[in-house]
Amino acid sequence: MDYSYNEQEQDVADLTATIITDAAAPERLEAWQAFGEPFDRALWAKLAKAGLIGIAIPEEHGGSGAGFVEQCIVIEEAAKAAVPLFLSEAVVMAALPISRYGTDEQRQRLVAPFAAGDLLLSAAPRQASASSPGFQARPDGDAWRVDGAMSHVPLATVADRVLTHVTVDRGRPGLLLVDPAGQGVTLTPHTSVDRRQRWRLTLDGCQVPGADVVIAPGGITEEAGSWIEAAETVARCLEQLGTVETALRMTASYVSERRQFGRPIGTFQAVSHKVADAYIDVQAIRLTAWRAAWLLAQGTPEGDVVAIAAWWAADAPTRVLETAMQVHGGISVDLDFPLHRYFLAARQGSLSLGGPSRALAALGDAMAAA
Repeated sequence: MDYSYNEQEQDVADLTATIITDAAAPERLEAWQAFGEPFDRALWAKLAKAGLIGIAIPEEHGGSGAGFVEQCIVIEEAAKAAVPLFLSEAVVMAALPISRYGTDEQRQRLVAPFAAGDLLLSAAPRQASASSPGFQARPDGDAWRVDGAMSHVPLATVADRVLTHVTVDRGRPGLLLVDPAGQGVTLTPHTSVDRRQRWRLTLDGCQVPGADVVIAPGGITEEAGSWIEAAETVARCLEQLGTVETALRMTASYVSERRQFGRPIGTFQAVSHKVADAYIDVQAIRLTAWRAAWLLAQGTPEGDVVAIAAWWAADAPTRVLETAMQVHGGISVDLDFPLHRYFLAARQGSLSLGGPSRALAALGDAMAAA
C-alpha cells in the first residue's frame, strides 16, 4: 500500500513545516521552557490562522473541512520539531469528539472558537490506573456531580474546558466538559518524563451543567467509544513517528560527519548495522501508523490494525532513541542537547500509549474477537 502524500496532503505538510521551523530552534524551545509557559501560544496562533489547528473539523463547525489524514500530518510535523503544542489532547481527544458527538450549541460555543484559535480545549486521559482512578458521576437534575482524579492532563491551567471520560457505577462512560477554573476542581502540577507541564485534575463534587454534557455518562455507543479510542491511539502513533524520524535523521547526519581513525563512524559495521536496524523500526512505525490513520479516515478500522500500530509505536521508539543516544556518545545525555529532547519525547509517547505490553494485550483481544 502506498501511503505517500497526494498534492493536497503535501501542501499541508509543507505549510506546517514552514510555520513550525522558527519555533523549533533549540534556543527558542529552551527559552519557552525557562519561561514556564504550558505551551507555545505564538505558534498555536500562527497554526490556527493558517487553518491547521482545525483542519479536520468540518467547515460547518468552524474548521477547514479537510480530514483526519491531514490532521495526522500536522501532528507528525509538530512532533518532528518537538514543539510543545499537545495537539493530540487538544484536537484529537477534545475538539474532534465534541465536533462529532456534541450538540450544535457546543460546536458553536467551543469548537468554532477553538478552530479559530480564540479558545483552548484539553482532555484527560481515558485509561484509569491505581494513581489515576478516573471519574465517577451521579445525576443532579439536569447536571452531574463528578468525583475522582486523573493525572497527566496538559494545558489544564489555560484551557477553557477539559473533556473527561466519566462513568456511573463504573459502567459505560460518557463525555463531560469540566471547567478547570470551576468549583470543586483542584489542579496539582507534576513532573513528566518529557519535562513538559502537566497537572493532576481532581474533582470533588464538581457540578457539570447540562450544557457541558457531550454524551451522558453510561450513554456512549460502541461506535463512539471505538472511534474515540482509535483516533487517540493513531494520533499518539503519529507523534511517535515524527519523533523517531527526526532522531534518525540527526543520527544519520552525525555518523556521516563524525570521524574516528580517519573515517566517518558510519562506515564501521557496528555503527552502520545499528542505524540500519533503527531505520527498519522507523519504517515499521510509519507503515502501521499510516495504515491505521488512513483506514480510520475511511471509517473505524478493525481493532487489530490500531493495536499493531500501537505496539510498534510503543516498543520501537525506545530502540531507535537508544541507538541514537549511543552513537552520539556522551554528549547525548546532556539535557540541553537537542537529541535528548526526542529521547524524552519517545519515552513519554510510549507511556501515553500504555506501553508495549498493553498494546500486545489489546492485539490479543482483537484477534480473539475476530
